[in-house]
Amino acid sequence: MFAVFKKCEISSMSVVIPQKEINIYDELQYYENSIKKVDRVRKIAGFHKRRVIDSNTTSADLAIVAAETLIRDKNIDRNKIDFLIFVVQSPDYIAPSTSYYIHSKLGLSQSCPCTDINQGCAGWVYGVFMAYSLIESGICKNVLLLCADTPSKGIDVSNRYTAPIFGDGGVATFIQSGSKETYFNIDTLSDGFEYLVSPFSANRFYDTDAFFREKLKKTSYKTEYGNKYFLNIDSSYMDGMEVFNFTINVVPKNIKALLEYTKNDIDDIEYLCLHQANKQIITEVGRMCGFSEDKVPYYAFENFGNNTMCSIPTTIATLPENSKKDKLLCSGFGNGLVCASVLLDISHIKKIPLYEYEEMKDKYYDFPAHFNDKNLYIQYWQDKFNKSKEN
Repeated sequence: MFAVFKKCEISSMSVVIPQKEINIYDELQYYENSIKKVDRVRKIAGFHKRRVIDSNTTSADLAIVAAETLIRDKNIDRNKIDFLIFVVQSPDYIAPSTSYYIHSKLGLSQSCPCTDINQGCAGWVYGVFMAYSLIESGICKNVLLLCADTPSKGIDVSNRYTAPIFGDGGVATFIQSGSKETYFNIDTLSDGFEYLVSPFSANRFYDTDAFFREKLKKTSYKTEYGNKYFLNIDSSYMDGMEVFNFTINVVPKNIKALLEYTKNDIDDIEYLCLHQANKQIITEVGRMCGFSEDKVPYYAFENFGNNTMCSIPTTIATLPENSKKDKLLCSGFGNGLVCASVLLDISHIKKIPLYEYEEMKDKYYDFPAHFNDKNLYIQYWQDKFNKSKEN
């Protein structure tokens, strides 16, 4: 689906990443203590460093800190935020939407609606599209779009298929009425729904019978490397070949179609900012689209990991300081299966700050004490339930 918007623009952005860095050379034990093997893997897939949060930090925490840094840096009037969108695939709560907690912590007005959008690696482009739709329709003038994810949680560090890839992050994007022309192309290939999915993560499998819960824990599988793992509610299945075929066959066509729709040549585009899946995919998609390697950055993946829907903003934040940013073609693709591309003009944004979460959290976030300790969290809610019964 093609779409063009002429009444809105991204006015500012902020990116937060965790402080903790894991270097693949510090994980030699998973490569038979062979630097040569690590060098080979790094050359092909681009694994180097990734940033991960601690076990107590959630997607909402990252989103709140990203929002607070943006609101304070740009002196945004909270009362003039007309809508809050939170793009997330690892929410703090299933019910209600986690956006309500964020809305409360940010002190947004009663007249500001909020909602979660469940999207993965295409999430930032998808969220921008939804925010633009609200503004273009005349319903809103100012939309705060937040994206955050914690894909590093629940991954067995010995699983070399996934652990070296994923990093965590949060992004705040403020979208307002404006006059920049912005073009989208979104393709949905839902027949590939099962190619990239967490099959036990919600109500399709949910059962109160302990037998099935225990059976899940005892059901094992082996990766292509021969490693044995057990299924759990966080287990993600990926048909690597089908996902690769989708990426190689659909994503370049989507990008080329958007270029044709907007009557732009490759030379007109300053950078092709792709979802940071891995170095191999980034370079191959760029090559198939006809872009030179210097126009298809993968610095963000090599230094922060694949932070899913935050990877495109992280990539934009790490572009050279002299970048004009007048024609950025951004493309997110992943579970769904979906490919969402956008041609942006954000030349008015000279610099997108990249903050460390822990440093900003201490300044701007009233982090509840019971979030730091699971026992305190249980006690907190036990007290709530008990008080409810007393009333």
